[in-house]
Amino acid sequence: MTVTRHGWILALAFGGAFLALGGAFASTPAPRDLQADYDALVAVQTRAIDRSEAERGAMIAASYRERFGTLTAAELDALPDASLDLRFRAAEIPVGYTLDPYYAEQMSAAYERLAARSRIEPRHRRSMFEAWVMVRRFDAARRIADAAADAGHLPLLHETPVPSGAPALWAPGEGTDTLTRRPADLTQPRIVVVSHPLCGFSQNAARQIAADPELGPRFAQRSLWLLPQTATLDVEQVRAWQSAHAPYPMAYVDVQRNWPGMDEWGTPTFYFFKGGRVVHKVVGWPAAGRKAELLEGLARIGD
Repeated sequence: MTVTRHGWILALAFGGAFLALGGAFASTPAPRDLQADYDALVAVQTRAIDRSEAERGAMIAASYRERFGTLTAAELDALPDASLDLRFRAAEIPVGYTLDPYYAEQMSAAYERLAARSRIEPRHRRSMFEAWVMVRRFDAARRIADAAADAGHLPLLHETPVPSGAPALWAPGEGTDTLTRRPADLTQPRIVVVSHPLCGFSQNAARQIAADPELGPRFAQRSLWLLPQTATLDVEQVRAWQSAHAPYPMAYVDVQRNWPGMDEWGTPTFYFFKGGRVVHKVVGWPAAGRKAELLEGLARIGD
């Protein structure tokens, strides 16, 4: 077959175009299998369940960053809806274990793209709201709650000045649905009890301590019953606790990492502070209680 000069030029032009298109297609990365990455992250979460809180959070955070943290904005934009939802759910896992705002921001990056595609469901709103509350980004949480009643509820929050990085708490205020932030003084001998109004072990501990003639009065003077950095702020629950266990005031922690020496937040955990540092710790509450260990802690803080 004879190819004319004109035909050769056309063939060369089309061939170059096809080569260019082929190069463009070759430069487009294949879609990542986010389901496999998500399953691997969940597997790490399962393996880490028996580790300490710090180890568990570090393992899960490292797995997330390896598998999901390198996704660029362009890659997120290109993800199909199902994969974008997986990215949202994946970021949700380390939020609760690390309380690091970075992971809430990772959730938000997926959330905003899902919203732009009109793919937001009630579960997305609820999870995003709870993540912002958990990392104490209350303004972001309130924006979601104001936009949709099914997202969640925030009480009125009154903030008093607290030095940066200092331990602080949210205690019920004068209003019926109000929390007030205030600094926590740990320089005086103090017992901080990590607890929760719905925790049966916390309830048993409070009842048994109050009924004990040696422990009751000293805990009434020295103890603060502190909720962990949770995804909800329920003033009614705290008020119900304080009605049932009047000698022992309860409040929400503001930011856990600002409380020195408190490395476990399971309920109940008892931390005995003297001079601003933890000198004794008691974990858990069996049926028989832990009177001897609590008395040891009281002795160590000079009470």
